[in-house]
Order: sequence, then C-alpha cells, then structure tokens
Amino acid sequence: MAVTINQEPQYYTPATNPIIWAFSSDQTGQPNFSYMVELKINGFLFGTYELYPMAGPYCKFDASEYVRAFLATHVHYLSGFSWESQDQGASVQIVVHESYGDPPTWQEQQESVGNYVFNGALRFKDFLSYNYQYYWLDYSNPINPYFMTTYPQSEKQITKYRDPFFVGILANRSHEYYELKLEIYDINNTVTYTHTGLIDLDFIVNMLDISPASMDVNGWTIGTEWDSCYFYEVTLIATSDGLPYTTQSTYPIRLYFDRSCYRFEPQRLYWVNKFGIIEQFDFNMYSEESTSINSYGYQVQPGSWLDGFYNLASSDTEKKLNMKTAEDKITLNTDWIKPAVQNWLVRELYESPQAWLFVGGTFQPVIIENKESRQKSRFKDGLIQETVTATITWSYRSQLN
Repeated sequence: MAVTINQEPQYYTPATNPIIWAFSSDQTGQPNFSYMVELKINGFLFGTYELYPMAGPYCKFDASEYVRAFLATHVHYLSGFSWESQDQGASVQIVVHESYGDPPTWQEQQESVGNYVFNGALRFKDFLSYNYQYYWLDYSNPINPYFMTTYPQSEKQITKYRDPFFVGILANRSHEYYELKLEIYDINNTVTYTHTGLIDLDFIVNMLDISPASMDVNGWTIGTEWDSCYFYEVTLIATSDGLPYTTQSTYPIRLYFDRSCYRFEPQRLYWVNKFGIIEQFDFNMYSEESTSINSYGYQVQPGSWLDGFYNLASSDTEKKLNMKTAEDKITLNTDWIKPAVQNWLVRELYESPQAWLFVGGTFQPVIIENKESRQKSRFKDGLIQETVTATITWSYRSQLN
C-alpha cells in the first residue's frame, strides 16, 4: 500500500506554465479508487481535488491555473536596492492520498518535497528548455546564473544616471549571505572604482535597481566615481555562512553609461518581462502625443413657447452636446537598433500585460496598443527602427452640459 510521486516541477518554475506532479499507486485495483490531492500554497491548504488514474496506475496534477492568481509584479520601492517582490513568488506543495473502499476512505498518502513558483510565463519552446539553475543564485548551484532577462547577451545595454535599471534573480535560502560587487571602468577598459557590500535578498524573486543613482543613494558611490565611467559591471555573490564557505556568483551584467545629447527628449518604457521582472528600454527619437475625443449628445425639437405661441428662431438648437471624453496616446520611436535587439523588444514588450512610461520620476501606467510583432532582419529591412503606440490609462471626462 503506497503512493509514489514520480515527477515534480522544477524547484523554481514559472506559474503560468504547467506545474505538473505525476504520481502512482499500487492500489488502483481497489473498489472506488481515486486520488485525493491537497494543494498547499504558501503553507496553507488551498483546495482538495479528486482525480482518477489516467495511464495505467499513473495520474498527474497541474496547479498552474490555481497558483498564477496569487502572483503579481509591482513597481513599489522598498529599501536599499530592493523593489517590491513579495508577490512575485510563492511556495507550492501537494499531498496525494489514496481513496478507496465502500464507502471510499482516505488511505496512504505521500507529500511532495515542496517547490517555488514565480510570476513567469514562458513561450512553449522556452519553457521546454528552461532550467531554474540558470537564474538561481545559491552557493550550492553548480553553474553561474544569469539575471532574469532574454536581452541578447551580445548587444550593449545603456543606462542613464537617474532612471532606474531593474534586474531580477531567484534566491531566498537560509544559511547564506549575499553581496553586490560594483566595478566601474573608464574608456580604456581600466577599473577606476570597485566596491563590494552586503545586500538583502529576502524574497523568492528579487528585483534590484542597479542604476548609478541607486548606487549613490545607497552610499556605494558618492557621484564623482561616475565622472570617468564608460561602463560598469554588477555581480551578485552568494556565500554559505559556515565552513567551507562555498561561494557562487552571477555572470556580471555590463551597463554602458549614457552621456549622449539627444535631439529629442528620450522616453523610457518599463514592462513586465516573461520572467515577471520589470525590464526597460529607451526610445530616443521623435515622440508624438495625440488625443482621441468622443462626444456624447442628444437631439431635441427646436423652438420654444412664448405667450401661447410656438416660436422658431435661428438661435434654436436641434442637437445638444451632453459631455466629452478624451483619451491620450503617445507614439514612441527607437533609434536605429540591431536586429537582435528589435526581435527581443517586440517579443517582450508587445506580449507584456503591464507597462509604464517613466515621466518625471514616476511610473505612469500605459497600455501598449501594437497588435502584432514582426521579427525584422537587416537583409530585408535595412536600417531598423521600431514604432510603439501606448495609451495613457488615465482618461478625461468633461463637465455636463
């Protein structure tokens, strides 16, 4: 009499993709046999589900539709380098019971080891090749993880001084501590400044602002270190808190310091990427704001009564306007970009459910209106630009007439 869990999700898995456990029992020949599966989210029982064998004694349970509703991505500042991440991940676990007999009663059970999910939604092919160790910062991880982005590694990333630049990493494990290493280089590829210090990675998914302004605010730099900066690199490090003090670190992310003078006011868009991390991109060419206006009115019979007579006059109105509403849009244009960057941008931005325009130091929510994307190629398109249309989510409503 035994239940065996034959398959579990990866230790960290994206919540919108399948979160599958497969299990079996040696008692499926018993009368009225079924599996009773208890789903626990963040340690609390969420629901109990009755399932029947699907392939011989084997059965599966997919928790994605239940779990994904618990997760969200925010743009609220917390402290230090950290931005709000507590809703981006959750722990999940199942308990599988055998149920049989007349009447059926619960018999043996088996509990899964426990997994974590995050607010991710990978395309099918990407999910098939997904390996959580590529994005998991832990001293026991045998490989160096990357930050949670699909930005082409061969292409430069550029950032301004003040605008937040977000990166994300999977972490959250006891018996280890985390550090952030900053290295600033000049145009000769010489290190002009370096600093390493402790940081808090308190969540399952951790989202950090690594912009130069953030470094200054947190006391890692005071401003003058950036005077000769051509690019800088940020590396996260995890170290066990006991012997033998094992260490693992991320691949460094390199950001080129933007000192350009622009003909047009640059616009920066932020959005939630496929991993649930907020990503960013600058639109440096001409942008244009527009407004669509809707009128709401009604029709009346012209004329008016006066001393028993019904008078018509040229000042009479037949159509009246009750009110107007207005909806603002902005059209953004990139600079000339490489095909790999354009292919990444349209796939990530256009398919994202959340986006913000960074205006005056605040995140203004927008809706990206582009309905289709095309992976451009220099062989066909020559020099490549991309045009994005975004609707401002705040609408205007006039007075009543």
